[in-house]
Amino acid sequence: MIEMLGVLAIVGVLSAGGIAGYSMAMQSYKTNALIEKVQVMAIQARKTYKGNYSGMTHTTLYNAGKISDYKNPFGGELHIISASDHFYIYPDSFNLPAEACTDVLMYDYGDKGVFLGFQVNDATDFYYSSGTYPITMAQAISACKGGNKKIDWTFK
Repeated sequence: MIEMLGVLAIVGVLSAGGIAGYSMAMQSYKTNALIEKVQVMAIQARKTYKGNYSGMTHTTLYNAGKISDYKNPFGGELHIISASDHFYIYPDSFNLPAEACTDVLMYDYGDKGVFLGFQVNDATDFYYSSGTYPITMAQAISACKGGNKKIDWTFK
């Protein structure tokens, strides 16, 4: 009987570890998928509209076959709104976990002349590519603490 309890305890510990590992792997996958979707949307917007972004949206890119979808891996959708010479990519909900938020903020989105920066939770904190870019881990952790964040990207 004691051996059986020991086996059940070991199986329980291994199961808990497996579930935790699976959760971490899924979050990493979703984070990478989000970064990839933002990059694809930005590249296709720049290639298709060539600096004149008036009238561009995520649905116009989708309908033109430039992007396969605009789903946010963390739930909801990614949207594009445009100004005359730049555009924003933003999610429709505040659901980015703190760890994923940190990874997304620390990612190098490329050319500083094209990637203008990002804003966290519609706050006054806007991280420009002309400053420290990619931002430091301390800045990312500070911006992302508490979880359930929303990041808006700005591209030119």
